[in-house]
Amino acid sequence: MSVPADTSGPGGQGWRHPVVPLLAFCLLSLVAGEFYPLSPFSMYSNPSPVPLRFCYVADGEGEPLPILWHTGVSPASLTKKYGHHRGEIAEAIERGDRAPLEDDAIRAEAGREVLTWLREISRGRPRRELTDPLQLVEIAVSAEAGGLRETSRVVAELE
Repeated sequence: MSVPADTSGPGGQGWRHPVVPLLAFCLLSLVAGEFYPLSPFSMYSNPSPVPLRFCYVADGEGEPLPILWHTGVSPASLTKKYGHHRGEIAEAIERGDRAPLEDDAIRAEAGREVLTWLREISRGRPRRELTDPLQLVEIAVSAEAGGLRETSRVVAELE
């Protein structure tokens, strides 16, 4: 009995070679690009009408501080905590547990709570204490007809 000659190419694996699916995937990725739903970042192709908001901490002069180094709290966690406090205050007002406040007053109160919390955390980190005046700055990025627009404002200060 004779064995047929292998005509599937070098190495004898042909289309089953592990590099073939990888090359096909690379080619498909180059053609498709990063378009939703192929990209995990859908915000690039379909921006929300609601502004994206994030926060950072600045010194009394408005210069950004490396808050992760001072406190161990990431900027993302800082923004979440600020949003959480804002939500708690707004809910208490809706329930009637608190007197009504303007939006700027809610932001200022939530911001002071976050800055106080950060200052307390920093006291447990030798030579990294936040003792100087602090500002909580909120950045809002929104999609408009002409493109993206970024606005910033100081929402709270702590002496």
